Amino acid sequence: MTPTRETFGNIPPASQVLFYCLTVVTMAIFAFGIWRRFRLWRQGAPIGLRALVAGNCRDIITKLKPGLGRLLTDGLGQKRVRGRGLPSWAHLSLFAGFMMLFLGTTLLEIDHLASGISESLKFHKGTYYVIYEFTLDVFGLLFLAGCILFFWRRTRRPASVGHRATDWYVIISFLAMGITGYLVEGLRIVWQQPTGIAAQCSPVGLWVSRWFSGMTEAEARTAHLAVWWGHALLVFGFIASIPYTRLMHIIAGPLNLFLAKPELGRMSPVTMEEVEKTERIGVSGIEHFDQQQLVSLDACMECGRCEEACPAFATDKPLSPKRVVQDLKDLMTVNLTAAVTPCPDPLPSQGRGKVRAKTRALHDETINIETLWSCTTCNACTRVCPVRIDPVTLLTDMRRNRVGEGALSGTAATALRRMQSSGNPWGLPAAERANWTEGIGAPTVQENPQFELLYWIGCAGSYDRRAQRVARAMVKLLKHANVNFAILGREERCTGESARRLGDEFLFQELAQANIATMAKYNVRKIVTHCPHCLNSLLKDYSQFGGHYEVIHHTQLLRQLLSEGRLKFSSNSSADDAATYHDPCYLARVNGIHDAPREVLKALATGSASPAAELREMPRHREKTFCCGAGGGRMWMEEDPKKRVCTVRAKEALETGARTVAVGCPFCLTMMTDGVAAQSESARVLDVAEILVEKLDFPKAG
Repeated sequence: MTPTRETFGNIPPASQVLFYCLTVVTMAIFAFGIWRRFRLWRQGAPIGLRALVAGNCRDIITKLKPGLGRLLTDGLGQKRVRGRGLPSWAHLSLFAGFMMLFLGTTLLEIDHLASGISESLKFHKGTYYVIYEFTLDVFGLLFLAGCILFFWRRTRRPASVGHRATDWYVIISFLAMGITGYLVEGLRIVWQQPTGIAAQCSPVGLWVSRWFSGMTEAEARTAHLAVWWGHALLVFGFIASIPYTRLMHIIAGPLNLFLAKPELGRMSPVTMEEVEKTERIGVSGIEHFDQQQLVSLDACMECGRCEEACPAFATDKPLSPKRVVQDLKDLMTVNLTAAVTPCPDPLPSQGRGKVRAKTRALHDETINIETLWSCTTCNACTRVCPVRIDPVTLLTDMRRNRVGEGALSGTAATALRRMQSSGNPWGLPAAERANWTEGIGAPTVQENPQFELLYWIGCAGSYDRRAQRVARAMVKLLKHANVNFAILGREERCTGESARRLGDEFLFQELAQANIATMAKYNVRKIVTHCPHCLNSLLKDYSQFGGHYEVIHHTQLLRQLLSEGRLKFSSNSSADDAATYHDPCYLARVNGIHDAPREVLKALATGSASPAAELREMPRHREKTFCCGAGGGRMWMEEDPKKRVCTVRAKEALETGARTVAVGCPFCLTMMTDGVAAQSESARVLDVAEILVEKLDFPKAG
């Protein structure tokens, strides 16, 4: 006998009709809930969705490819969910089980509809049936395992995970659906009495059927129908509740993955025409976020990963990325629902009628100003989010408005004024920008007009005495390797990176356009810099204004020079201390550069006669690095010594036992030096270039 079963076996025709009627009602409730959220998303600034489907077929595929790729890797592949122990295993099990059971249910309904047209179209039989039943039986166990793991984790109430009353409804209904599904299968086997492979292909269902072995066929049919209806009602309840519970992320999560910005560290420009048209800069109301950002608010599951990764939250600052997203979501629900639901307030004399919900202000009432500028824009929250929610952009968009309204004060505001007046946050004269080159002879673009590589020094390397030693070390290395390079000298100005991240978009644009014009004058094509913030700005920000360059980090160039044999170790070089390397956020996480500095340091350790000369990794490294605390313009802000991010990171570095902390960023150099100095008298903090100079037996820079 061919292994098979009826889709509605033992279900009377009246029950089948009622089932489909309830299906229509359920889908109507589901669709209404989705429409409610969709109306809110539409209130945001347009994101040009029509442009995605404009053009010829090849153009459309090219434009859709990145979003579809994220759906496959981060969505179906669960790339960002993996690697976090129990929560990862729980979600992977639940997701895999749910997706397979959903697919199986869909295929079963297709078979039912097809066989209703013609029995010859029925495919739920034979080998397909055996594989189908066995697969769903196994994946049903995965689904239950995920539910149980999440249930156990919820009982422990981890602080970083959001907790709502409806969460228990979700997890208990999932468990109930999984259990009743196996009960339905077991009771079906009892009354159907399949034999051979038709019974063995459902091993879990066969095992459950033994619980009811004493039942008669009539009793089994009655129990089967009752449990089937219980299972069906649970499924209807689950589907209907998706738009009204945390389950909304099933819809909004994939949407956000498809629409999310493809890379970290890139901000959208603002034009003066936009400001004149809207009479505002940045985001002053929830409706000023774009549609993708509003979708992202509904995609949040409050898993807490962003909070766990956030350096501001770790040091007790008034910022939790998760809380920011949830507060904005609540504001969207209140303010935008009121905007799309006409409901005039009743007259005082009226005692009936609906009253419009009280709306709230975005700034101060929902998001405090201290919260806005606690962020270091390290992008750790965005990188760890399974559905690519971007709290950093939400915060920087709001910062723009606050700066435009004159709400930024203190040392950060002073740094912005100095950038505008002097071209650097220290406020020192442009005439002193190249003073650090005295005695070392770094050629300027005027002195070496045939240069191949521009060495971008940056403000720290130009004016900060400690960072100047890094610039001098790099010049020595470039000269030693006979690199044809030049510097802009007094013509170089601040890239404006800190200004843009602090929220002063037009100051950034003013600085950027001046630098772009200067580099165009000297036909600059390739740039090397030791500052990751300058690198990111020159690479991703300047391209928005016509400045297209090949930009590399100095550790990438040093690795190349070492591999080409243009930098050679001296015969008496030594390195007696173990080192650890601190990955700068804008180098490793934002731009994916983490191998080059390690390869340079490992080459140094390999060339040493000392077995102690090794590279020791901190627990959080590469893309998972922990911030030094200086990004997002916080380099220019005063901070409570007890809440300094660099103290946390320095402790991690010293716990490796390394006596040298290597860095690849002038901001990190300053912050890590402060953090290490507060905890150790013997450990030292050096840039990779400085360590290389020592290895090559150069005299100390500076």
